[in-house]
Amino acid sequence: MQKHTRKLANYFIGKNKGVFIAFARDYEVRHRSASGGVATAIVRYLLENKYVDAVIVPKPRFTKGCVYGIWTIIQNSDELLEISGSLYAPTFGFSNIFNYALRKFKRIAITALPCYTKVIRKIAEFRGRSEDIFILGLYCNNTPSIYATKYALWYFSIPVDEVVSIKFRDGRWPGHTVIKTKRENLFIPYLLFWNSGFGQYFYGLGCYLCTDHVNTLADISLADPWTLPRNFIEKLGGATLVVTRSNKGLKIFKKAVEEKHIVAEEVDPIFAIQDATLFKISKRIIRKCMCEPKLPPSFVTISYELVYNIGRFLSSRESLWGLLKIFHKFIKPPIFSIAYLLDYKLGMNWAKINKYIRYSQKRIKCSLNNLIPENTTFACT
Repeated sequence: MQKHTRKLANYFIGKNKGVFIAFARDYEVRHRSASGGVATAIVRYLLENKYVDAVIVPKPRFTKGCVYGIWTIIQNSDELLEISGSLYAPTFGFSNIFNYALRKFKRIAITALPCYTKVIRKIAEFRGRSEDIFILGLYCNNTPSIYATKYALWYFSIPVDEVVSIKFRDGRWPGHTVIKTKRENLFIPYLLFWNSGFGQYFYGLGCYLCTDHVNTLADISLADPWTLPRNFIEKLGGATLVVTRSNKGLKIFKKAVEEKHIVAEEVDPIFAIQDATLFKISKRIIRKCMCEPKLPPSFVTISYELVYNIGRFLSSRESLWGLLKIFHKFIKPPIFSIAYLLDYKLGMNWAKINKYIRYSQKRIKCSLNNLIPENTTFACT
């Protein structure tokens, strides 16, 4: 691990105790999850070893083409398998569930997006319960609205009244979106599903202005390992990028590794910086953010803002979805191509930083594959 990359990572992702690539040792946990199963493995470990009395997680619901989540309390670790996996939709009912859990249970674990994490920390501190809360935070680019799934079904010409259920991520990483209809199961590559416009326009201004992509206030932050070599991750059958942030988070994670619930290897923290991380902390031009930006604007970031605001308007009405599809497929790509070209040709600061980070990740990758034996069984350093 190099000193300058750690300093760079701390600036962009916040202070941390170590970054790991990991996956659940339990086969069922690992392969029913989106990428590695580490979130499920950790919360199961916490429950089974009495570190917490309950876990608060969102449970997916599907109705009339719309997907959403309902917050629920889990006390039996076996129930976690039924709801494991990613949920790309808004969730409801957190306030009531969290207040009830604070009254009923001494120690609680919660899987949360950055916006929820901030609220949980403030409430826990106000009530003197900070030490009783353990947060597994997820990296988050945005949360698609309940109508995003309805749009995706329209985009892929799947009748809403034929759909029984949707699982956003299933199978080997990065997985497929599985749509169960009355007649058959449809498998759409996850990245194709997300990049249909589903993950680009159907979210609110809160997500657009949010600067915390990496969940800085969590005990442990979890993400897809997009910055690591794809063939490396596919060889593992999927894995999770783990950023340990608190002493409590590092202690729990290492214990789970030592007791063979999780397989893990420490990696350079530079891998925790993703494309969305840089976009989130760049200065906004079209709509101002109250937070102090860490990066100046560039042609790429301004194009990102412009495309989002146009796409958000077109996504707001079903009658405009045809135009949105045209805009997304034929107008957006050249806008970004020109923006990237201008940034790199003119030597914009954003482009220089992005280039240096990508170069560092690529250079370190050369020796990364040698860390993983053929049988993919390795120990935490």
